[in-house]
Amino acid sequence: MFCADSNIRRPIRVWAQVKNGVVTAIKSAFARQPQPFGPDAGRVVEVTGTDAQVGYLVDHMGNVTPRENRKGPIPDGRPAYIEGPPVPAIASGPLGRALASAGVMPTKDPDHPANWSKNAAPEQKEAADGGTDHPAA
Repeated sequence: MFCADSNIRRPIRVWAQVKNGVVTAIKSAFARQPQPFGPDAGRVVEVTGTDAQVGYLVDHMGNVTPRENRKGPIPDGRPAYIEGPPVPAIASGPLGRALASAGVMPTKDPDHPANWSKNAAPEQKEAADGGTDHPAA
């Protein structure tokens, strides 16, 4: 006749197989089943709800993150959510065209972390009378 729970979705868990800190395969299984890669699969982490993909990097705690131009795996002890180089974004639209025509690129931005050492205040020279020289004053 009629089954009362025929329309109820069963909870699913998503698992990722990891080799050398990189996700190599993703499979799903019902919540009460063991991980689907088998007992000799190596390192397997649960990635339910993380939207993980093959090629993502995994840290020592099982957190996943996109590659973001990284060459190798995340070093031990470094979390996935802060590890990785900054990826400069190019402005789009009229502002992007204006900045590009003026020669301003994301890496030349004075507020970009890569340029902070260049933003140091200029050294003040000592004037002949012993005070500091303020040419703008």
